[in-house]
Amino acid sequence: MRVDFKCRVGVLLLNAARESELVRICQEFVRIPSSSGNERQMGAFVRDVMLSLGYDKAEIDPCGNVIGTVFFDDEGPCLLFEAQMDHVEVAGPFEWEFYPFGGVLKKGRIYGRGATDQKGSLAAMICAASFLKEDRDPGCSGRVAVAATVHQEKIEGASSRFVCNSQRPDLVVSGEASALRIERGQRGRAEIVVETLGKTAHSAHPEYGINAANHMIALISLISGSYRPVSHPFLGDGILELTKLASSPAAATGVVPSKCQAVFDRRVLMNETRDGVLSQIEQIIREACGRIPGLKASARISSSEERCYTGTQIKGENFVPGWILEKKHPFVEKCLKGLERAGLPPEVADRPGFGTNGCYYGGVMKIPTVAFGPSFQDLAHITDEYIETEQLLKGCLGYYGIAGSVLGT
Repeated sequence: MRVDFKCRVGVLLLNAARESELVRICQEFVRIPSSSGNERQMGAFVRDVMLSLGYDKAEIDPCGNVIGTVFFDDEGPCLLFEAQMDHVEVAGPFEWEFYPFGGVLKKGRIYGRGATDQKGSLAAMICAASFLKEDRDPGCSGRVAVAATVHQEKIEGASSRFVCNSQRPDLVVSGEASALRIERGQRGRAEIVVETLGKTAHSAHPEYGINAANHMIALISLISGSYRPVSHPFLGDGILELTKLASSPAAATGVVPSKCQAVFDRRVLMNETRDGVLSQIEQIIREACGRIPGLKASARISSSEERCYTGTQIKGENFVPGWILEKKHPFVEKCLKGLERAGLPPEVADRPGFGTNGCYYGGVMKIPTVAFGPSFQDLAHITDEYIETEQLLKGCLGYYGIAGSVLGT
């Protein structure tokens, strides 16, 4: 498939050689296993690719992110393109038709784990910045930084702190699969842990104990019946969904459980705070104590701590706020202008995106942020994950157009 495009100064952006190079790089990325915490080989290869494509600088930061920079001049904004290097584990590899790390190209699709989430976006970003530099449009000013980040699947936004601190971006594009539409916001996320405490006893004589699991079942029922999600006209509902349930002692048999833990995924809307989100559940627990005899329960925001392949530990609470830009925000309008000049439909998605590191840039740091990327969200994490080469090539065109528009060409 050919996707030709002439930029303003008359230089062909995607010719046969560039198309072939982009497809090959995407295939090579997919061929490198890089689950969270195991991105070392991928990171080294990404850095080498950036340098081979003429980046002015490509470095690996303390937690293993790879950050490449293309400079145009000292004046002008810093535009950050970010996509994750890590991917979810491969479950049931024998259920795959194609080897998960084969990078097989067949009938216009590149197959493999991470092809859509987000190695295709990463390859397209890296090539777009390189091609823009090669084309040497004199109207460009500022710089493009491309960050390939670690541990996104395990602890959202944590590694992005390192990128933000070193690059100080003015504007951010997250490489979410968005079907080549601009996503101008997304819900944030909180992981809430609810625990009930009881008293152990032999299960043959449960009357001597207090069954924490039974208390949890009753409490979950009350939470389900009492919780009323807040809502936002664009972001939707602040849903609360039970995702895990476990009692302890886990290994024992014939024992009344003394502890039970439930984990809820809570989607966070604009202007919701950590304390406000948590207090909703705490209020329900207080009310439940008057209805469930002997109930001892608590709620907290969970924390995560992960060791990067470099040895650096990243940690933090599992709470990130939502973010949204107005449809007429100058950054959104520049992105749309760039897509139009690249020959792509200048479309803003009519629904918010999935969870990405954009929650850190847009939600925590309040940096104007959008998500844009090739491929489709329903292809992420699936068996026989793939990206269409047409989407990949158009994604590169989109990043090229966005960068050119933002940097002033």
